[in-house]
Amino acid sequence: MFPATNSLLRYATILTAGVLVVLMITVTSGCKLGANRHNAIGCQAYNQGQITTAIAEFNKALEMNPNDADAIYNLGASYYAIGKQTKNPQTTQNAEQLYRRTISIDDQHQEAHRSLAVLLIETGQEQFGFDLINSWKNRYPTATEPVVELAKLYQEYGDTSRAADLLVDGLKINPNDVQVLSAMGSVREAQGQSNLALDSYLRALQINPNQPQLAAKIAGMQNRLAQLPSSNPATGGVPKANAPARYGSTTPYQKF
Repeated sequence: MFPATNSLLRYATILTAGVLVVLMITVTSGCKLGANRHNAIGCQAYNQGQITTAIAEFNKALEMNPNDADAIYNLGASYYAIGKQTKNPQTTQNAEQLYRRTISIDDQHQEAHRSLAVLLIETGQEQFGFDLINSWKNRYPTATEPVVELAKLYQEYGDTSRAADLLVDGLKINPNDVQVLSAMGSVREAQGQSNLALDSYLRALQINPNQPQLAAKIAGMQNRLAQLPSSNPATGGVPKANAPARYGSTTPYQKF
């Protein structure tokens, strides 16, 4: 009788453990879905200028998943926006801590690296901004994302030659990387090499046709090239592009 009872108890324990595992998986999945939903709502609120609501939603996401790197980053981006608006250094420091926390959880989070570099640069710590991205690049020598960010940084500071060299290296890593090709197009355009820029943009669009903004840019360039006399085979008579916008983006990020 005892063996039978023990067997039943063991079976019941195994069954209970199995049910618990299923429940844990279900709860974990539900938390992730819930966190993603709050992230999405927060991003929408931020884009509508409702930063307080956005912060509340990002915090709800973190309550459901404390290690959600995107929610932590989005919260940092929101605090940084407030810090810039109110010129409150404490809020800016909170944003920096959140960006660093994001990177500690996801060391390849591109937006967090970019935005932390922006924060460092805009608070007078330019060298630390460069060092941050360069260190990231050195940690992942076969990744193209750090190459793109470092190239953008050099481009903004006027060193388009260094930016182009970095992107050439990026294309050696992956000749079909859309980000690298688009960045190369931007650099070539800044150098006044419109035909080369157009070639890079076209390649990027061919690899990923779902880029409406790039498609519009290409159409505009093609129209200008068709209307202007070709005084230079490289530039096609098109003047150099304006300087790029301030490096980086501090808006919330949402994966799709």
